[in-house]
Amino acid sequence: ERIELWNLENEQFEELVIQPALTYYFRYFRRAPVQTDGGLGWRYIWRRLQEDDDACLQLLRMSLPCFTTLCNMLHTNYSLQPILNISIEESVAMFLRICGHYEVQKDVGLRSGRNQETMQRKIKEVLTVTELYWPYFSGFVRVMDGTHVCDKVKPELQGMYWNHHDNPSSNMMAICDLNMLFTYIWNGAPGSCHDTAVLQMAQQSDYEFPLPPLEKYYLVDSGYTNKQGFHAPYRSSRNRVVRYHMSQFLVWLSS
Repeated sequence: ERIELWNLENEQFEELVIQPALTYYFRYFRRAPVQTDGGLGWRYIWRRLQEDDDACLQLLRMSLPCFTTLCNMLHTNYSLQPILNISIEESVAMFLRICGHYEVQKDVGLRSGRNQETMQRKIKEVLTVTELYWPYFSGFVRVMDGTHVCDKVKPELQGMYWNHHDNPSSNMMAICDLNMLFTYIWNGAPGSCHDTAVLQMAQQSDYEFPLPPLEKYYLVDSGYTNKQGFHAPYRSSRNRVVRYHMSQFLVWLSS
């Protein structure tokens, strides 16, 4: 009876202690690597991004110079660090692909040649440093901007619809949410109207115009006035010139 009792206790001990310990060990300490190419996928992607500007815009939602500047800024000002086999560019690119394309972390890891533990750790690092930007954008709920759509109008109306691009158009104003989905469009202004005038027309003519909630604001282009509920870019002064558009950078670089 004592032997049977001892055997029974051993079985219980093995079931309650030994088996869970072995399961934990094989699951977390003796894992087979998900990826064995060591970032080979990312090296191919990075080469494509450097060779094809359109591929970079499509994958990262920004140009290569802009992406490089962002990586340098996160490294210099916010202490984002590379590790032995993962560069800052790869970490930021993985983060942008998940945020910009709603890609699943597992899919990004498979294409980049990284396992899930590495993916989770590096994305968390990038998220931590990018959160430092958030105080500058707290309260931001949507984006508003205007665009010109070419029109064919009668000769006697061309003066009204003639814009600064030297062609007749309609000045359309659009509002997008954080998911890059259009939530409002106003198409009632000729091309000669300034963006600020288009906003005034929309607010006066449409009683359902979606004003930002209290203590919230829309990010707007420099063509709009910086006022309550609408946050426009910082305007250049005599001592400090701020360039927001690519054409301004090109003129500055060529000078």
